Amino acid sequence: MKHFLKSSLAAIALIAGMASAGNAYQGQNPDIYVVMFRADYCAPCKVVEPALNQALRNIADTRIEYVHLDIGAGNGERNAHQVFDRGIVQQYNMWLGVTGFAAIVDADTKKTLGCLNMSYDTHSMAMHIRNLQSAAQRNQPSFDLTCPAANLPV
Repeated sequence: MKHFLKSSLAAIALIAGMASAGNAYQGQNPDIYVVMFRADYCAPCKVVEPALNQALRNIADTRIEYVHLDIGAGNGERNAHQVFDRGIVQQYNMWLGVTGFAAIVDADTKKTLGCLNMSYDTHSMAMHIRNLQSAAQRNQPSFDLTCPAANLPV
């Protein structure tokens, strides 16, 4: 009985982990990650997030995985799991503390392809995401200049 219970709990944990990982487990790996850097105190986030959420709903592509990083207090462990699981630690470290934008990261190469900020409306966000996804699929570099400056090393 103990072995059965232990096996059942392990299976439940595996399924729960898969469900919480988002659409990467819907039969295919993502082409890109859309990584939102946000915090409750961030005024630009209140503009970017709703537009980004609508753009992603309009696109409705399971090859695009949304990663929501809340830089606010108490989210460090959750954020760490998300960035380590996806291999996007470099982006997290580069922009830790910078909020109000989303980075588009190639899921294979882990290179940042571009960013979205308040200057984009919903339609422009969707088009930019699609263009960067296309670049990722073709393994082409991006020359997007919309990303914020990186944090200075400490």
